[in-house]
Amino acid sequence: MAAAEIDPRILQKVICLQNSSFFNNLPFELLLEIARLGEEVHLSSQETLFQEGEPADGLYFVLSGELEVRMGGACVNRLTDGAVLGEIALLDGGVRTASCVSRGNLLLLRFEPTLFDEIVEDYPEVARRVLSTLVERFRGIGVQLDVPAERAPQEGATCSPVS
Repeated sequence: MAAAEIDPRILQKVICLQNSSFFNNLPFELLLEIARLGEEVHLSSQETLFQEGEPADGLYFVLSGELEVRMGGACVNRLTDGAVLGEIALLDGGVRTASCVSRGNLLLLRFEPTLFDEIVEDYPEVARRVLSTLVERFRGIGVQLDVPAERAPQEGATCSPVS
């Protein structure tokens, strides 16, 4: 299919997916299918995407905007364009390990668990990306736990992104 025949909104989603570290090496045709099958989710500032402890309802990809990730009410990370979230609960069938709240207007793509399973089954590279994302997050949490108490963010303070 020629790029001129593709809906410009879908093409823009494909470009966002291509520019992410999570999806960047996947074939264009697969990214096109993923962009078409993903459900758009729009949030306004301070809206909750999901709460810690809720059952998983899918994997999310940030098209534009910023989210705060909160565990036990404390901000532990910020996620922006190109980030993937919701993979932990999706993989283990458990509950959400954190809450996510929008910081301004937010546009995401949501992928049903069955769609995500099919993608992982057909494209093992996606499974490797999920593992890499998990390792990165766990390392970030470990770094954050090593912060001395006097340097830890105070309640209500704005948190910094975890490296």
